[in-house]
Amino acid sequence: MVKGPLHHPAVRGRVVAKDVAVEKNEGRLMFGGMARWDGLDLFGPNYTSIAYRRKGEIHVKVEPSALRKPTNPGLQRVSRWPIVRSFFLWGRVFAQVFGSIWSLLFFAGTLAVLWLFVRLMQLGSGAGTLGGFFAFFAEFPILPILLLFFAAMKFTPIGRYHGAEHKAVAAYETYGEVTLQNARESSRIHPRCGTNILLYIMLAALLDPLIGWWGYAILQFILISEAWFIFGQTRPSIVVGNFLQRYLTTTEPRRYQLEVAVEALNRLLQAEEEREVDQAAVRLKARY
Repeated sequence: MVKGPLHHPAVRGRVVAKDVAVEKNEGRLMFGGMARWDGLDLFGPNYTSIAYRRKGEIHVKVEPSALRKPTNPGLQRVSRWPIVRSFFLWGRVFAQVFGSIWSLLFFAGTLAVLWLFVRLMQLGSGAGTLGGFFAFFAEFPILPILLLFFAAMKFTPIGRYHGAEHKAVAAYETYGEVTLQNARESSRIHPRCGTNILLYIMLAALLDPLIGWWGYAILQFILISEAWFIFGQTRPSIVVGNFLQRYLTTTEPRRYQLEVAVEALNRLLQAEEEREVDQAAVRLKARY
């Protein structure tokens, strides 16, 4: 694990991005991320950076990514087929969740809370005048769960780190480099934010008690992701997603949270660029 302040010699405040991407967005690398209570994870084409702050120091660990996309041309084509692409998407999501012990514990805790909540609502459904109220939430447990999720995102450091993650990535995509000033001036609303899929999760969950078929519990994952692939980049979907980000899933980060995101992305950029330089050197040696 590497730790150090923003003036770490390996970073020197910023890393200028080079057009050496394996995945490109207007000549630049594509990054994703996931906010946590005490930091964030950033995902590049080949590496992952895990960053947090303890006792005033920024700690960053960069390691090979477990979320690499297929490189075989045939497999790449297959991974873009309808339905098949959903399995690849959820496979990457679960690999991301189970790749961290804290993410795994959070996921397991969420499932436990959801089960307990539904059970309590079912038990209370016969409790006199409030029975109908409890029965309603037993049928639609997604509603209070989403309320708790949005409250956690909005009023805890998770939402601020989520906003910091967006700002750092937006600074790179806009300016080609990541500095504290560039990140501060960038938007915390990002069109590729994974929480935009919440719209389709909510719709699928609301249909669950109306369908009443056990197989729907599995089928809805495919419906959610296919709807995301088809409608995710349409204007109505983006408008709803931006609304969710602005008011519910991100908060304007403070300086110390933004510093963590900036250093995490700079270290990740450095690893991705060094890998491309090393591969170029190998190719050059083999050629001559």
